[in-house]
Amino acid sequence: MRVAPHPSTMWGLTMWLALAATCWLLAKPRLHEENAPLSMALHLAMVAPFVSLAGRFLVNDTSILHVAAFGGEDLPLKYRFAATWAAREGPLLMWLGWMALVAWLWRKPLPGEADGVAHDWRLRFMHLMSLTLLLIAFSLDPFKPTPAFFIGAGLNPLLQTDLMVIHPPLIFLTYALCLHLTAIALSAAYTNETEELGPRMLHLARPGLLMATLGIGLGGLWAYLILDWGGYWAWDPVETGSFLPWLALVMIVHLRTRPGKVRPEVWIGGGLATGVLALFATTVTRAGGVWASSVHTFVTSDNSTPPTDVFGRLMVLRDDAAATEVMTYVAWMFMLIGCWLAVQRAASNARPLALNSAWPVAIPTAVTLLGCLVFTGSNGEGLSWAAVPDVVFVALLFVPLAAVPRGGKADEDAESSVWTYHQLTPLPLDAVVVGVMFAFTGDVWMATATAVLFVPLYRSNDTLAAWPWAAAGVMLGLALAWSQAMSIGVAAFLLLAFVLPWLLAPQDEDGGSLKMTEKRSQQRLALWGSVIVVSLYLVLTWVLLLTSIDAVNFEAHELYGAPFLTAVAASLFIYTRRKDDPVQTLWLVGGAAAVSVLGFMYAPSAFGGDAATMVSDRMTRGHIVWISLPMLTLATAPVAREVVRQWTTNRTKNTVLRIPFGAHVVHLGLLLLLLGHLSTTVLVDRGDASHRLSLVKDEVIVHEGMGYEFTALVLESEDLEVGDGFIGVQINVYTMDGSSVGDLIGTVTPGTLRFDSQGIPRSEVATLTRLTGDVVFIFDGSQAGALMSSSNGGGLESIELVRVTVYDLPHSHLVWAGWTMMMGGMALVALAGAKKATASPEHQGKFSSEEE
Repeated sequence: MRVAPHPSTMWGLTMWLALAATCWLLAKPRLHEENAPLSMALHLAMVAPFVSLAGRFLVNDTSILHVAAFGGEDLPLKYRFAATWAAREGPLLMWLGWMALVAWLWRKPLPGEADGVAHDWRLRFMHLMSLTLLLIAFSLDPFKPTPAFFIGAGLNPLLQTDLMVIHPPLIFLTYALCLHLTAIALSAAYTNETEELGPRMLHLARPGLLMATLGIGLGGLWAYLILDWGGYWAWDPVETGSFLPWLALVMIVHLRTRPGKVRPEVWIGGGLATGVLALFATTVTRAGGVWASSVHTFVTSDNSTPPTDVFGRLMVLRDDAAATEVMTYVAWMFMLIGCWLAVQRAASNARPLALNSAWPVAIPTAVTLLGCLVFTGSNGEGLSWAAVPDVVFVALLFVPLAAVPRGGKADEDAESSVWTYHQLTPLPLDAVVVGVMFAFTGDVWMATATAVLFVPLYRSNDTLAAWPWAAAGVMLGLALAWSQAMSIGVAAFLLLAFVLPWLLAPQDEDGGSLKMTEKRSQQRLALWGSVIVVSLYLVLTWVLLLTSIDAVNFEAHELYGAPFLTAVAASLFIYTRRKDDPVQTLWLVGGAAAVSVLGFMYAPSAFGGDAATMVSDRMTRGHIVWISLPMLTLATAPVAREVVRQWTTNRTKNTVLRIPFGAHVVHLGLLLLLLGHLSTTVLVDRGDASHRLSLVKDEVIVHEGMGYEFTALVLESEDLEVGDGFIGVQINVYTMDGSSVGDLIGTVTPGTLRFDSQGIPRSEVATLTRLTGDVVFIFDGSQAGALMSSSNGGGLESIELVRVTVYDLPHSHLVWAGWTMMMGGMALVALAGAKKATASPEHQGKFSSEEE
């Protein structure tokens, strides 16, 4: 047994103060009701480690290893602050600080928590998760002293930007809100206080979605302006990972609009899903070497080996210096998934979960504590996590299940016309299906995903009514087959397991059916679409991320995602035409579908750009655009009309804080963003050599209807905010009238910043903004050294030839206008929801009547 490392220096004492504060709040979560100043002081003590570490960076205290490794006295103060989250330790302390802030802001009872038990346990679960993060930080020892003769590499040049001062904190704030949603779900599950669970979840989900949209958008802007992608999105694993909790939050905020009553288990599942996916996204970022294709490798490991599955690669990291962190995330995710399965078993057995069966929630904390006391920490001492078999982590799935009270099946005397899996055989088919999936694939995550989706379908007392789970299961099977992660035979078995009820159940001749010419049927379909389409897209995105550990599969994400974009647009179109003629609505939808088919078949290259570039054996980028463009375009006008209608209603009520108005602003922004995405991302092949231009000095080179003239080479080494030198290319851009040079549009200077201490150049992207969209210029950094040598020998005038990559991005303004509009609408929805939650009971009905 080894002793946990003691955080060094007086600043390390803040870690122990945070530990004491967290334990105190864990024991007395409602201390604020008895002693508000003391409660605030304890919450601030949880923030103190991050503030202390950030302060050490601001003063460049190189006696601390973390500062010596990533700080620098030459850095501007804002980048010294950003260096706080340059490695593992800082982000953890920042996450802990956000957890404390979120717990303090929502310390009062939420809807349905009036009796106090659910309130107590929500805060208690939140502090337990904070304790887990704090213990992970202890295992890394963020204040350890700098060893003699240590020379740090300094802050990664890609992080020395203004957006990196803002983007990571917002992402971790989002994850803190996601974990608070998980705390709400756990408290509701184990206290059985599910009254007003929906409003309780929405109270956190709405601001969480706003923060997620802001954080992801700023990350996209960073990629657009700094990285040499030439765009804002590339389906990089870290991008995709952060997108998953965003989709989960979107699903939660739309549960209130779906037809019928939402059962408490569904709300609980949504809350657990946000936490699992936030942890999964964190694992993608911080389990360096697993997703080898990611450019977000600021924290890396050289120990990754060839296992082809994600779980296998995570287990390789058991012998890593930071294994405790990664193993905690793995244990945490499996434990939360186990809680979901326990909720399903309890509902099926009609035996509610009890507080005395909530102890498995503390397992991740125990795992981290073992990492601090026994297993290998940051100093490499102690027992390695490699001594723990892989199966131990998977077994955590079953611990919450074992704690479920035993009981009989619910509704055993239900009518025989209600079909259930239990009618087939007394064997536990849920365990059989999951076991067979694991036997066929050998992939732990695939088998776990099967359990997550099949168990609620299997345990439902009316399987046919649980069709959304079957739809998600079918999507899982198709996605695994599309990504070639599963053979056709195994996929067929999985699909059969999920569609079996519809093959064997007796047909209900008198059952109602959807009549698409009726307004009611159209609206039910549109309202279900907001939840089902997002949920299925979430499954697809997760599978593609899981199977893209060695190469980013941009084409698969865009190709398989296009039908979902079409479905979203169709749902918005149908819903916003709820007051119009349903037959006309159906004809318009059919017309848009017909245009898609005709364009797909006869004009795939009509959009120009890289529309003819192949993404598969038979499909081009133009084909992908034709799948969704007509429906997205069709939906824009009625959604814009709905925004105007809601604004008019707001004016009559003298307020803008109404959920319907904000929601439709978000919908319009989303449509604009997606339309811009088709032009700036789908139709641009960033691996196509045709975008790379060789420019001869003082000659106009014509490319895609514009003229480019290299006029001078620029060298700078003074007055640079960051970097040791800049080399750039001055380019004039002209309109072209055939072969004649027209008017000067503008002058740009793309280049490369030199960082001598790190030996890593950073591309300085130049953007020419026009009314029709941006043109992005990227200097080929591989020639920077040769050009500098040539200029030293013969002067700048001796340089006659340079290489530049040029991306013309029409309609790029739609992306940023749509993103801004989405954030504005989400802010209105969050504020309106908060106003509703704090309204007096007599005004609650008024708010409810206003929500459509």
